[in-house]
Amino acid sequence: MTTPAEPGSSSSAPEWWIFHGTGRPRAHFDVATRLPPPPSWRVYGGGADPEGTDGDPVLYDPGPQALRTGTDSERHLGPVQLWNTPVPLGPHRRRLLDKVNAAICLRRPLLLVGPPGVGKSSLAHQIARELGLGRVLRWSVTSRSTVADGLYTYDPLTQIHDLNLENARRRAVGGPDRRYARVGGTEAHLRSSAESIGRYLTLGPLGTAFLPTRSPRVLLIDDFDLGDFDLPGDLLDLFENGGYDIPELGRLANVAETIRVATDDPGRTAVIRRGGVLCSAFPITVLTCNDDRDLPPAFLRRCIPVQMGLPDENELIAAVAGHFDGDPPAGTRSLVAEFLSRSADGQTLAVDQLLNAVHLVSAMGGEQGEPGPEQVRHLSDLLWHRLTETPG
Repeated sequence: MTTPAEPGSSSSAPEWWIFHGTGRPRAHFDVATRLPPPPSWRVYGGGADPEGTDGDPVLYDPGPQALRTGTDSERHLGPVQLWNTPVPLGPHRRRLLDKVNAAICLRRPLLLVGPPGVGKSSLAHQIARELGLGRVLRWSVTSRSTVADGLYTYDPLTQIHDLNLENARRRAVGGPDRRYARVGGTEAHLRSSAESIGRYLTLGPLGTAFLPTRSPRVLLIDDFDLGDFDLPGDLLDLFENGGYDIPELGRLANVAETIRVATDDPGRTAVIRRGGVLCSAFPITVLTCNDDRDLPPAFLRRCIPVQMGLPDENELIAAVAGHFDGDPPAGTRSLVAEFLSRSADGQTLAVDQLLNAVHLVSAMGGEQGEPGPEQVRHLSDLLWHRLTETPG
């Protein structure tokens, strides 16, 4: 069974698909109402506040700026072009989209494995743009990354420095030192001091993604294979429990039950209750790996793994068109054919190398039209070096 054709979607998409892979926003599409209910073992209930103890919002509001995909997605996908033709659903693309939609419906991380430059990171931006989920929360992993780094950062040294400056200013103007507040004002003083910690604690992209929200956020964990050996195991608790604790705030729960902190979304804050964060909608999580790194079975069974290769001809032409106002420049098909031919011969090439060649042809060609075979070969030799060979 298939869905009725709608603007920006493929008419042959199965009915159960949430994501159609068009790279264009779906008009009047509300993920929160269209997503099927999660499995019972993937329900977390974050954001529930049965007691209604204060006037703070229960769900995190990322704000209008975060709900726009913005320049980051445009850099990966190009600007939205409403007149683009959807990419035909070949067998390889259908299998990829099957896996993506399974991960979305089952609330499981999507593990993309493949060589550099085949579009793994771009897929996260496609999901965010098509489903109207706004800005992608990106955590770029390095060999020094820890889960705690991705969840939040805390700067106690700056906090101590600011407190000392405040006390010095009070002494200079003859006011009381806050460290020696009167007994009658101790409780209010402690609460104020506890709440001030929020100015020095900021949630990272990983921590922001698990805040309770009406609709899921898109979380991109990039270059996951560069992480420490223990990183997959450390992520298991977060992926299984759908939340995390902030010990620095938890220790203050008896003094200040709620503390407002900054998030990874520019200019936005979130209220943390009793030092804990629990998601209401599990984020659409995309992990990218550049090689077939051995991962623990306990981690793999919690993911939907996908082996990705280079896109086919239609997908490559659509990718080029997205970066050139919806109209592939003259010579695109010749360059795509040469690109696929070299890739089939075992060269490790990336899509951005193809985009570089198309841009150069467009800049050099002017009104000359289709480049000749010699020009195509010249640009190929100039720009399409193997990613595994010695530079130069």
